[in-house]
Amino acid sequence: MLVRKFATGIAIVALSLSLTGCSFSGNVASLQPYTPGDGQQVDLESVKARNFMYLVSDSGRGFLIGSLVSASTEDVTVKLQYINEDTGERSDFFFDVPAGSKIDFGFNGNLPIDVPVIEVPGQTAKFYLLESDKINGSMHVPVLDGTLSKFRELVKQLEENRPEEIEQ
Repeated sequence: MLVRKFATGIAIVALSLSLTGCSFSGNVASLQPYTPGDGQQVDLESVKARNFMYLVSDSGRGFLIGSLVSASTEDVTVKLQYINEDTGERSDFFFDVPAGSKIDFGFNGNLPIDVPVIEVPGQTAKFYLLESDKINGSMHVPVLDGTLSKFRELVKQLEENRPEEIEQ
């Protein structure tokens, strides 16, 4: 009888430890930093690129949207570059980001970046971001279309408000 109680006690302790063992781990997924958005992000020296996505309309036009956020006390110039892997052709875009400010592309009343990418919806397009003379970061931006209802209206708005040419 005493052996049975002792064995039951050990079984209860073992079961309790095995069920609560996850709290012994320091790698809790909910504590890992992440972006709660659909786009990609990258941190440069003093500028952060946030929530970049490439949206494609039914007509085939593409729109790069996202934000650049500066934590610098000085104005910063950021170069965004896309390289067509088939032809090697480069598309370079330069943006002056004022100190401590945020620049939006494709929303909040601002125009998107007009970049002709070759990737199709469901793939990712690789963009490079430079904040000085060296490559500081790259990101694989998701290429999306209006299939998902949450992007359908945004793609429609971008298509209607797109100017004929955007300066590079």
